[in-house]
Amino acid sequence: MKQAKRALAVLLTVFMVALCCVPTFAVSRQYKNYAVLGDSIPTGYMMPGYQYAGRKKVLWPVVPNSYPTYVAKGVGAKNTYMLAHSGYRTADLRRVLDPDFAGDYFNARRLPKQADTYAVDQEGLEKLRKGVIKYLKKSDLITLQIGANDSFQVIVILFEMLRENQELMAELQAAGALDPEVTTKALQKIAEDNETLLRIIEMELASVQGFKDNFDVIIRRIREINPDAKIVVMGLYNPLEVTKIAGISPAPLIQPLIQGFNDWMKSGSKYSGEYTYCPLTNIENYMGTGQLFANPELPGDVHPTAKGHQQIAEQVLAVL
Repeated sequence: MKQAKRALAVLLTVFMVALCCVPTFAVSRQYKNYAVLGDSIPTGYMMPGYQYAGRKKVLWPVVPNSYPTYVAKGVGAKNTYMLAHSGYRTADLRRVLDPDFAGDYFNARRLPKQADTYAVDQEGLEKLRKGVIKYLKKSDLITLQIGANDSFQVIVILFEMLRENQELMAELQAAGALDPEVTTKALQKIAEDNETLLRIIEMELASVQGFKDNFDVIIRRIREINPDAKIVVMGLYNPLEVTKIAGISPAPLIQPLIQGFNDWMKSGSKYSGEYTYCPLTNIENYMGTGQLFANPELPGDVHPTAKGHQQIAEQVLAVL
């Protein structure tokens, strides 16, 4: 009998330890339909199974082991609507949700565009808008993660323009695409175009205020479309939080910019009472862990790793 009790105690101990080692993704309240709004982070960019679904497609694939899969499981959602699109800035999502918004010069790099020109295809945009609104109306849980591309939009767009310039790309490949000096010179050539340079300067000067204005309208439109859904807004994480150089964290270098965006989302917006704010901290990502060349298209990638997606899900579910 003593041996049987001892064996049972050992089994129970092993069982409890195993439970402690498995991430728990569960909350007390359940949600049936879960809509995901935002940029490339919720789409699972850099995760196995990710695929670019195009500008016109309303629903993108839900990538296995991306944080929306864990959130959906945690809340018991039967349906997950992936309305996030890679590259979205607040100006892009606002233009999708707000038919009265004229947008900016770079909307056509993210939204349905006319053939052979960087101009938004209004018919395609209207179809996209109707689809997004349809799924938002169905949802009782909506998460919004956006702003990272607003904060670093100039760098992102310049790299996009560089990739589109076949002549410069050939030069880079010949010299070594990751050579900082060669890449810098190539980006300078791109920026020498007067119209491009003017647009980029205007965009950067207006980025912070533009984010605030766009964010507020996005929240207002979500609430107009669905008065009852639970809305969770995620803050920006500092990609350098999880790394140290010579024992010193470089995170403070960019924290003021990130903090400005987060302060607005947390309490600065006049619509802050319409949603639950979820700060994201210590999220493992490729740049922060020193994997600077994990992404051949974007050195210093700030997207979360598989562990980072689990961390995001845990922090979102903690506020539900």
